[in-house]
Amino acid sequence: MNEAHTHHVLFDWDGNLIGHVHERYTEETQTDPEPSRILKRVQFRARYEAHHETDAHCLGSIVNIDVIEDAITVLEALDIRQIMDHFEPFLNTIRSPPVDKEVVAFTALFLSLNDSRDELVGQSDPITFYQENGELVNTDVTLRKEPDVHITIPPLEHCFACDKQFRDLIVRHLECQVRDLYYKQGRQPPERYRIEGRGLDEPGIVPFDEQAK
Repeated sequence: MNEAHTHHVLFDWDGNLIGHVHERYTEETQTDPEPSRILKRVQFRARYEAHHETDAHCLGSIVNIDVIEDAITVLEALDIRQIMDHFEPFLNTIRSPPVDKEVVAFTALFLSLNDSRDELVGQSDPITFYQENGELVNTDVTLRKEPDVHITIPPLEHCFACDKQFRDLIVRHLECQVRDLYYKQGRQPPERYRIEGRGLDEPGIVPFDEQAK
């Protein structure tokens, strides 16, 4: 996009997008989908910057790179007993879902950190997402605390014990989420996050190198 043209992105104090104006075109006037995708990246980047540079609450924790990175640090410090305490029910549900394995898309888990974001203090019950009559549905969700990060693991092709190898799989998934959040802003992620793997469960996320084509 030509940086000589001005963008105005306006949010209210709760983080809701009020409007976005570009002096050459708006999203509604476009027949080419690429400008629309570019505008969405600009809007998300503006929301991200507003959240970190002002007192406005423009981002939820699960799309905040800083929160996900803190969660990664916490998870990497867990010992085997802590890994089992937090993740054994999750792994057991992945292995033996409450519905037919053939229709399972992924199993999800929401994690909550303490206020200092240096300790894992809780998680939801495992949630199974599966196909039913052509639609993606899920088992009941019970959240005891507002989640800070979410994990979605598809059916596992290999056998995992509930140990550091499974923890590392979760960490890599969170690193891929960070990668995708950079892509959603139209930014190249730091080297650590330029990795392959499952990240955000959202359609239309395009790697940075492909955005420039």
